Amino acid sequence: MYYPDLARFGVDNDRLTSQRLARLQQTMKQHDMAAILLTDWLNIRYATNSVLMMNLRASAIQRFVIVPASGTALTYQRELSRKAPDHVRRFDAFMFGMRPPVATEDFAAQAVAGLRELGVADERVGVDSLNLEAVEALKAAGMYLVDGTRAINQARAVKTIDELQLIRSTTRAKEHGYDRVRAALHEGELPEEKLSRIMLDCLLDQGFEAGSEFVSIYDSTKSDTRAHNEPMGTDLVVLEGDLVICDATVAGPGGYYSDFARTFSRGKPTAQSRTRYKEAYETLQQALPLVKPGPCTELFAHFGRHSSARMPGLDGFHGVGLCIYESPWLRGGDPQEYSVNLAENMIVALEINHYPVKLEHLLRVTDSGAEILSTYQMDSELVPA
Repeated sequence: MYYPDLARFGVDNDRLTSQRLARLQQTMKQHDMAAILLTDWLNIRYATNSVLMMNLRASAIQRFVIVPASGTALTYQRELSRKAPDHVRRFDAFMFGMRPPVATEDFAAQAVAGLRELGVADERVGVDSLNLEAVEALKAAGMYLVDGTRAINQARAVKTIDELQLIRSTTRAKEHGYDRVRAALHEGELPEEKLSRIMLDCLLDQGFEAGSEFVSIYDSTKSDTRAHNEPMGTDLVVLEGDLVICDATVAGPGGYYSDFARTFSRGKPTAQSRTRYKEAYETLQQALPLVKPGPCTELFAHFGRHSSARMPGLDGFHGVGLCIYESPWLRGGDPQEYSVNLAENMIVALEINHYPVKLEHLLRVTDSGAEILSTYQMDSELVPA
């Protein structure tokens, strides 16, 4: 479900819109961009707080937005209504990448006209995601194009007050789905796909927009005869002693994700499962104090490519927001050169992948450490291990 007004979730819609745009325009100035041309639908949503034909499974460009470093953005989109807002322009060359080349030429002409209207046609213009043919057409028209990806990623990495509220809301709602999965594990032998459907239905019933679900058996009694590497639910039945990873990834209100994982046991866990869980749990507790503002040197020393003090299962972290995977990003096996700095109000998912156990906390970076947003309980059958 799409909510045009997010007030029911404790969000000031106007503030959400204005603060995100202000962050983007601030980072554009830092990257010396007079404007940025956005075609990725998530980046457009971030900059304008608007959607078009949400969840349409089409990779082609439906609309584009020109955001100046100061002032109001111009939006161009296919005509769906006769009462479009004043700042929205008609865009007939949508999906130009799969149409005759003249459609790309029409897109470029319209984009150049918009840049001239904003008075920035002779200055540096960032682009986020654009096919090479369109890039060449804009360059042929005299546009000075630069990569705008880092600027938009930098803006999206640090969350505003309303973004934080939406992520908190999504996190609390996901907990209800986890409750239902845990209850179902005690009711009988269910196929994995049924558990996934329980989770997905719970989230959609609470107004989540859409997405995927990830409820997976990583320790199955059938693992010797059927390798289980499918990313989503299968017809494998959860049996006594199996471990089930619950890691739902569905967009909540406002399009914001929450990412945290728990591992549950179907009945009494095996001694091996208890040992593995204990190692993962201890790693999670030891890693949490290492998530803090500034360079990730201390944390990275425990999971980087050349780590000499590796913690069992520690696999780094990734940012979470309008996408399940956002900046910042630092994962197990990365070289030292890939290390990043954390800043206050970044949202990161700290992953412990100690299969068949996965534990993951969603964290807000504070001014001195990290706040745990995913306070959902661990499996009582496994924690005492």
